[in-house]
Amino acid sequence: MVTITKEQKSITLVNVFTVAPERQEELAAFLIQNTDEFISKCLGFISASVLKSIDGKGVVVYAQYESLEAFQNMIKTEGGLKLVEEGTKIAESAQRNLCYVYDTRDLQL
Repeated sequence: MVTITKEQKSITLVNVFTVAPERQEELAAFLIQNTDEFISKCLGFISASVLKSIDGKGVVVYAQYESLEAFQNMIKTEGGLKLVEEGTKIAESAQRNLCYVYDTRDLQL
């Protein structure tokens, strides 16, 4: 289970892809496959979630890494470079954001 908390001193990747609706499933499947086969094996990887927009025009990756260096090391590898190259062939655009969790709220029962 993914835990999102500001107490966890990790780096969060929020990558927002714009995609043609007929290619949304292809991009989501590609990202999941690459996470399973490559990213999840990289040092410092914590978790990843893939979200598909309701209108079919977007895919969002929410991923956590132990540190900024862990993410940077992953993206510089042959597998990371291939992931970016192949992903941009499917998506129309991508906006990568590296963040720290600043705050979270949840329902208090």
